[in-house]
Amino acid sequence: MRMNRLTTTVLAAALGCAGVLVAGPAAGAAPLGCQYKVLWPTAGVYENPNPNSVVVKTKHAGDIVGASTCEGAGWNEYGYVLVATDAAADGRGWMRAEAVVQI
Repeated sequence: MRMNRLTTTVLAAALGCAGVLVAGPAAGAAPLGCQYKVLWPTAGVYENPNPNSVVVKTKHAGDIVGASTCEGAGWNEYGYVLVATDAAADGRGWMRAEAVVQI
């Protein structure tokens, strides 16, 4: 029994080094979730999806932003999309939908 555990451990390590065991997405795989490219010269990342919320970060034209899920929200005439950010308390920031284009 002990020899089997040792053999299994060594075999798993060898296969992992050989690239047989894959952890994470395969090369060339499409990213999960939604990705956006910032269009505006500068665009705020808001703590909450409304224009009176705190801006926790600023992004610039050409920056790529996104989140693992596609979510949107609205506040009066403003539309927002979810982006991941460490700057927000819950890791979820919101950007004006007009400021980005989905890629």
